[in-house]
Amino acid sequence: MGRVSRYLVSVVVTSLLLGSCADEGTAPAEVAPEPVTSIGIYAQVCTACHGVNGEGKEELFSPSIAGLPAWYGEEQLRKFRGGQRGFHPEDLPGQQMRAISLTLTDGQISEAAALVAAMPMILTEAPPAQADLEGGRFHFANTCMECHRYNGMGEVVFHSSPLVSLNRSYLKRQLMNYRAGRRGADPGDLYGQKMVEITARLSDEEIGRLVDYIGALAHGDEPRGAREK
Repeated sequence: MGRVSRYLVSVVVTSLLLGSCADEGTAPAEVAPEPVTSIGIYAQVCTACHGVNGEGKEELFSPSIAGLPAWYGEEQLRKFRGGQRGFHPEDLPGQQMRAISLTLTDGQISEAAALVAAMPMILTEAPPAQADLEGGRFHFANTCMECHRYNGMGEVVFHSSPLVSLNRSYLKRQLMNYRAGRRGADPGDLYGQKMVEITARLSDEEIGRLVDYIGALAHGDEPRGAREK
């Protein structure tokens, strides 16, 4: 077995067994270094759907997750694993995430969330030129800003997610999932239930305006002047 082949064997074995002994035929100098992105749990489980850089894949209904804070990533993976997300039969992407989360240990969840948090954030796409930013700004300032903050970066105290790194199609789908009870309806998901209550008051058009505005917010719009006094 050549030098390169022995190295690849050691990498694969290390990756699959997450730290078990390397191939006996590999010399100490050829053992792979500490796990990196290419051989970590993210590469094994998450890359296929969320991309190498956490950019997401529209065709798989997977969002951009790059730069999501570790606390939020861990919380959501544990919600999937605990059945608070991905429980609804009409939420097929959520069901897929739930199935994956059931295979993960606490340590692997923390590892994946930490790696995602270290990725450079990918901003939400800018809105189309004809978007009603004034209407969206008003809704955001008076409905969303208190929890998701004026910059759309979320707040750990409120368990609110960053919004300005999520792609438009995902934002729209999740707002509609909340409104329909496909997400957040579990009695144990207190913060999800708050989103269900808020989205229940939104029309399709208002959801569309909010999604457009989050794209504008990601690219520097200022919502605080639209807050009702």
